Amino acid sequence: MSVDHGQELAPELRTRVRDIVADVLEVSAEEIGEGQSFTEDFDADSLLIIEIFSRFEKQLGIEIPQEELADLDNLGAAYALIERHTAKAHV
Repeated sequence: MSVDHGQELAPELRTRVRDIVADVLEVSAEEIGEGQSFTEDFDADSLLIIEIFSRFEKQLGIEIPQEELADLDNLGAAYALIERHTAKAHV
């Protein structure tokens, strides 16, 4: 089974996503690895995850179903989530 980690996401969009996450977590973008858990490695609580989710929607102009909030625990998952929803927005 293959896992999609947003490999097709444009580099500039990947940078924007990483910057949004870093801003919410109050760390530098360079400190965040794709597989690091927002909750375990950066002590993000559910409110910070919701803030990341909300900023994605507002700053990237996409709509993400709330059911997908539980999948948002690391940068790789964020890339995949954004890739799915930006693709839908341009269909």
